[in-house]
Amino acid sequence: MQTPSSSPSSASGWHDVLMHHLEPLLGDFTAKMAIHTAALRALKRPPEQVGAQEVPQVLEGLKPMLNVFIGALRTTNTLTEISKAMEKLR
Repeated sequence: MQTPSSSPSSASGWHDVLMHHLEPLLGDFTAKMAIHTAALRALKRPPEQVGAQEVPQVLEGLKPMLNVFIGALRTTNTLTEISKAMEKLR
């Protein structure tokens, strides 16, 4: 039995929010790979198995990568925007 946090709809909800914010900055493929890599590094699981309550850990995993790609200030602003958008999903 799936828990509500690991259901496909909740997983796609947080994933869609991240993609919405990261695609314009990184492009489609790089945004997908960044999310995938961050989930594997932070939680040792692919994004499909990550629940909405674990997204803050994925965001922390994204931080070093985003710092390199878009700079520290823009990373901080982007992650703040994503966190606010995630709060609306709950």
